[in-house]
Amino acid sequence: MTETESKGRLLDFAKRLLPTNSFGELLAVTRDEVKESVGYRHAWLMVADQDDMNELRLIDFAGDRREIAWEVAPTLRVSGDSFLEQLVSSDGPIVIEDARIDPRTNKDIVEQLQNRTLINIPMRLLDKPFGILGVGTFGDEGCRLPTPSELEHLVAMTGQISVATARMRFVEAQARADRQRIEMERRLLQLQKLESLGSLAGGVAHDFNNLLTVILSCAGLAAERSVDPVVREEVRTIGDAALRGRDLTQKLLAMGRQQDLALKALDMNGLLVDIISLIRRVLPETIQIDLIRGARLPLIEGDASQLDQVFMNLCINARDAMPSGGRLTLETEQVLINGSYVASHPWAKPGRYVLTTVSDTGVGIPHDVIEHIFEPFYTTKAPGSGTGLGLAVAYGIVRQHGGMLHCYSEPGVGTSFKVYLPTGERLASAVGTKLVGAVPKSVGTERVLVVEDDPAVRAVAARILRQAGYFVTTAENGAAACEIAAREPVDLVVLDVVMPGLSCRECVVRLRSLRPGTRILLSSGYSAGTNLGDLLRETALELVRKPYDPDQLLFAVRAALGDSNGPP
Repeated sequence: MTETESKGRLLDFAKRLLPTNSFGELLAVTRDEVKESVGYRHAWLMVADQDDMNELRLIDFAGDRREIAWEVAPTLRVSGDSFLEQLVSSDGPIVIEDARIDPRTNKDIVEQLQNRTLINIPMRLLDKPFGILGVGTFGDEGCRLPTPSELEHLVAMTGQISVATARMRFVEAQARADRQRIEMERRLLQLQKLESLGSLAGGVAHDFNNLLTVILSCAGLAAERSVDPVVREEVRTIGDAALRGRDLTQKLLAMGRQQDLALKALDMNGLLVDIISLIRRVLPETIQIDLIRGARLPLIEGDASQLDQVFMNLCINARDAMPSGGRLTLETEQVLINGSYVASHPWAKPGRYVLTTVSDTGVGIPHDVIEHIFEPFYTTKAPGSGTGLGLAVAYGIVRQHGGMLHCYSEPGVGTSFKVYLPTGERLASAVGTKLVGAVPKSVGTERVLVVEDDPAVRAVAARILRQAGYFVTTAENGAAACEIAAREPVDLVVLDVVMPGLSCRECVVRLRSLRPGTRILLSSGYSAGTNLGDLLRETALELVRKPYDPDQLLFAVRAALGDSNGPP
């Protein structure tokens, strides 16, 4: 081939490369040119995914050995292979006349592919290697070295292929970045929607808790006074309805990550053992349960009852997804999430976690449904079969624990929920049972100050305490409470955590300064903007949770005043 012929062919080759949009198209054009210009019938492209060129990945192979090439050499490790190390560091082509006897070649690959002559030319862009163009002969084709002009033509072709390959890799990377950006935007929108719904639920629950406190308390007082069995039965019905409302309120608070948590150091494996003993009672015998316990797991800091609710919800959902039976697997392990993982998983937060994976072999969740599963009241179950709150509540509880809840599912294959809970630092603590005696009364001299911004709750709490024999004063906010404490002695202050004006923490500090001997009992059913766990630890105070009934309030008050016979 003359120099003029080579230049003409290269110009035509460059024109044919321009419209190619895939490596398969590029290699087909390359193979045709190689076959027509130098007579070789096989060509292949290998590219390194990383700048360090530690591994070459087969992009495509043109020729009758394509299937074998993909089976034998989809990737080649450069380190430790003298031939590949020489190739990626070379500025020019490396030609092997007979691969069967050359000491640099991998004889296992040569035997399977039946390589004969190998011509490998490094592809470079801006003086940086990123792959190779290979041509050669196989099997009965025998060995055939290229002439100097043919080799020069192949090198010139490789330069044009390098530019086309770099263009395709750039377009591919840009498309991948666009897909990741769209996915991150979708995830962010979903998180923002869940956050907004959670805040709305928390606000509703705050007012609802106050209403339920009044209903439960008044129902309790009415039941005590009435001697008519019919009236007592009606009052009991009111109380039962209010208790169901309290359960719903707790779900709303959990969904909004605003319920109070009783945090303790917990062993995740032990927690799951207890949950499985309960869940076996509601799972049919056709579902097998496996627990794979991670070794030497660190403790987590969590509320056992709330986490029980999370895993019970996940297990019940798994049961419903396997109506004909299957396998439910719970597995624990310790994981470290770093910055690189977060970059590709926008829902993740870096840190050390105990990961619990709940997997089933059920029907799976369609892709268009999975992005809605954590939304409140969203359900695919038949009417009357579910409220749509289970996963929303689980999501809220896990997030309030500082963790993450993620779902992956394949329709017809199964579903996996991954619960990430941050590792704790405190030692595990045992929880003993409490024996509860009769509802305590006042000894007749205690003075109680009720601080509550809701007038109905303030009034009913005062009535309960007065009927129990306490001397009661009320205040509508923290500033008014401090004014009363400055004027007159108080034995106990029942202080609402969330009130306008003076914050609960500031009010506690002022009350202790004004009346160092005064006991304080906190009251709350909603703690938006307040880390209640930290507040209780810093102040060493106890809490009575709303909505409460008369007995619960009286037990809590008696315990705060020094009686060890506290509330259940």
